[in-house]
Amino acid sequence: MSEPIHYQLDEAAFDLTLLPENARTVGSSAFRAQVQAFFEQQYRGFAGETTVLFENGKISVTWIPRTADEDPRAAVLALLQSGRYDEAKPLLETALQANPRDHDALYNLGMVYSDEGRLAEAIELLRRATDAQPDYVNAWVALGVAALRSGDTEAGQTALERAIELDPANPHALRSLGTLGLMNGQTDRGIELLRRAVALSPDDPVSRLTLAKGLIDQDIERNTLEADGLLREVLRLSPQGEVAEKAKEALGKLAAIRFRGGAGEGVRPDALHYCLDAFERFDGMGRDTLMPIVMEMANLGQGGLPVNDPTKKFRLQLLHGEFSALQIVCMMHVGLKQIDPNLDSGFDIDKEYAAAQALHSGSGRQG
Repeated sequence: MSEPIHYQLDEAAFDLTLLPENARTVGSSAFRAQVQAFFEQQYRGFAGETTVLFENGKISVTWIPRTADEDPRAAVLALLQSGRYDEAKPLLETALQANPRDHDALYNLGMVYSDEGRLAEAIELLRRATDAQPDYVNAWVALGVAALRSGDTEAGQTALERAIELDPANPHALRSLGTLGLMNGQTDRGIELLRRAVALSPDDPVSRLTLAKGLIDQDIERNTLEADGLLREVLRLSPQGEVAEKAKEALGKLAAIRFRGGAGEGVRPDALHYCLDAFERFDGMGRDTLMPIVMEMANLGQGGLPVNDPTKKFRLQLLHGEFSALQIVCMMHVGLKQIDPNLDSGFDIDKEYAAAQALHSGSGRQG
């Protein structure tokens, strides 16, 4: 149930930068008129009555809800959650003028400043939040993240370690500290923390992506299957955007490692055969014909193709027949090179491509 909000602050403490230049003389009628308009504007979106009174150098602000359901504090959180920082910031900033130890306002405004890159201000606010309420776990996590963003890994680690002391099951603290472990070369500990974060946050794609990358860096051959499963979960949870692109890139790296593993430094005969077939298939095709075919293959491969499973077949709209994943990758690689020799599929089949190209050229000369 919503309750009235009342706070008081000194006129001299009001942030003059929030007012027009011609209204910055404290105590003047213009100053008071603009201050009153400012606070009325702050609560205009909430049903209720706002009064602003001036007495003995003090500004008294009172908001009384029209109904029991109106709650500006909840509305501020809704603004933050929807990314409407410009609307939320003045409410938080003026709340802190009234009560500099309001730990919730310190935390939320610190989070906003951190996201905006105002890191020194964010760190100061978040330190004040942890001073005001030393067991405020989320403030410790946010302080750690802001410190890491500023490049202060020591302060970041200290804050995140404190958060985990207070709440060993906090997934955000575990994820952030695990990521820091990977960055600092403490791979085993980073992976252990990230495993805990993944277990506690089943819908968080970032924890899964970071854990997968840590496993790849630790031992790509031993951890291939686990990393592959994590990356596919990332794409299920977040099929679009930057996280998805990073997952696709890592899946491509895994596929290339598995593909090359059996061949060592030599040429894989199956890939050589598919590359040679692609040269023959694309003979005489112009760029305009080839481009949409290659784009269809690239789109199909965005989520990772099982290049080591010859039993799984795929159909293409622009080419007749059924094709294995490896065949599609080889055709895409050859097609890209036909369009522009500087293009590359990102898949490690340069040896097979070069061998197929030599065979195809030799065959053409003989013919």
